[in-house]
Amino acid sequence: MKKKFLKLFTSVAMLALVFCLHQNVRAEEIAQPTEKDVYIHHDDGEDYVANRYERAIVVDRVVYQYLPEKDSYRIVAFDDNDEEFPEGITFKPRSEVRGKPVTGIYIDGEEDGPSYLTRLNLVLPDSVKDIEISGASFGSITLPKFLTVTPGGIFESDFEQIIIPEGTTNVRGINDIWKLRKMELPSSTKKIGKYFLGNSSDLRTVYIPEGVTEIGAEAFSGCPKLEIYIPASVKKIGKNAFKKTDQYGQVKMIYCANNSAAHKYAKKNHLPYTIVDPVKTSYKATDLSLSTKRISMPIGAKKRVLYQVTPVYAAKRNVKFSSSNSKVVSVNAKGMMTAKKNGKATITVQLKSGSKKKVKLKVVVQPRAPYLLADSVPNKNTTVFTWNKSGGEEGYELSCSDTKNGTYKVIKKVTGKTKITFKASTKKYYKIRAWYRTAKGKKYYSDYSEAVYHLGHMWF
Repeated sequence: MKKKFLKLFTSVAMLALVFCLHQNVRAEEIAQPTEKDVYIHHDDGEDYVANRYERAIVVDRVVYQYLPEKDSYRIVAFDDNDEEFPEGITFKPRSEVRGKPVTGIYIDGEEDGPSYLTRLNLVLPDSVKDIEISGASFGSITLPKFLTVTPGGIFESDFEQIIIPEGTTNVRGINDIWKLRKMELPSSTKKIGKYFLGNSSDLRTVYIPEGVTEIGAEAFSGCPKLEIYIPASVKKIGKNAFKKTDQYGQVKMIYCANNSAAHKYAKKNHLPYTIVDPVKTSYKATDLSLSTKRISMPIGAKKRVLYQVTPVYAAKRNVKFSSSNSKVVSVNAKGMMTAKKNGKATITVQLKSGSKKKVKLKVVVQPRAPYLLADSVPNKNTTVFTWNKSGGEEGYELSCSDTKNGTYKVIKKVTGKTKITFKASTKKYYKIRAWYRTAKGKKYYSDYSEAVYHLGHMWF
């Protein structure tokens, strides 16, 4: 009996010891970063670096900054210091880091490289409640569910698409979005707040669902290309909701029911309007158009098909997508294209109902633009040019010009390597691009790299 008790006691003690050790290890694992944990984005070697984040940690190439006063994290950058992001990459940041919630995002594109942001599609976790984004150029951004963005939370940015999830009832705080052409609000929306999409100069269409009751002041001011249907459920419209601003003109056309609040508002404020029979709002779409008819994409890139259906008040406006060669470019049900290998393909977009009109987008897939670096070799009066591999290329052409935006002349043709050394002329700009040939022998080129400038022993 004593032996059994001793064995049991020993087992319990061992388990307790293991548990304590596990807890200690876990406590060490979730220690939060300190002031000494610094992330520097795009270090240029100067004494002052604007993109410097203390208490930072990088997880899956997303940079999170710990905020001790809130005991939480915010997203501040995306780590491309060692490798460029492929165009169209999607980031889905974590909702929790080291046991603490991720509750915010702070991106200043003017500080932190708007050029690299253009390649990203960002899907924010539902834990994010505080949004501060300015001067950014994401391909698309999906906002958290049930989020109310504070006025000015997202502004002066270039987004091709903003996705507001179902469940959101109040939308506001997004303005000066210059590339946005279309916005579709979720059916749960009840109120459009102040300054919602003001000064979005290229905005063409906003789909407002039945059930929205209020449109706030200056919500769509300075949107000169906007054609919008306002349902009869809207009873209140704020001051200057569709007026011109100092930068841009007034709304292009308001579609509304006779004697509705929108009709009375348009008449009172001398805005262009067209009366639409409410029965017609259930009409099927009759026309379909694309923002462009031809694009090029590097291998691995993702890009969304941008299209518009008319009339803007048509309720049945669903489309379907198909690819003529999915081995070159595939497309999913949401219109997201993926470039797979060099070649050509045609993406067809077709209305599912109504006129069933088709439009075609021609896509050329080519090698990715290389990233060029140049360094002078001490005491040898030569320069080492290096670049990253494009993918799918057969060779490269290095060119130079007297001016940054001038005509570039090919000076070196390279195959099978990503590094060359030679005596480079000073006071010249240099660029490189990749190329490949089709089975029929036609030559295609990638875009050029960014230019580098040679000034004696210094490169810029």
